[in-house]
Amino acid sequence: MEKVGYILLGLFAGCWLVGMLAGFIAAFPFGLFGLLALGGIGLLFAKVVKERLASKEDDHYSRTVDK
Repeated sequence: MEKVGYILLGLFAGCWLVGMLAGFIAAFPFGLFGLLALGGIGLLFAKVVKERLASKEDDHYSRTVDK
């Protein structure tokens, strides 16, 4: 059930992102600022995910600390 929720949320976020990109392209000269901002956010998100996947300390605490 939880996985279905994550899949639906991911699909919605993907559609929303496509809509934003289409809007930025439609507003061409001023839309470039939005595309740059969206690209910056994407790069920061990729950096956070990369660091989280490489962190052995976070994995240790998520496995051993009582919830």
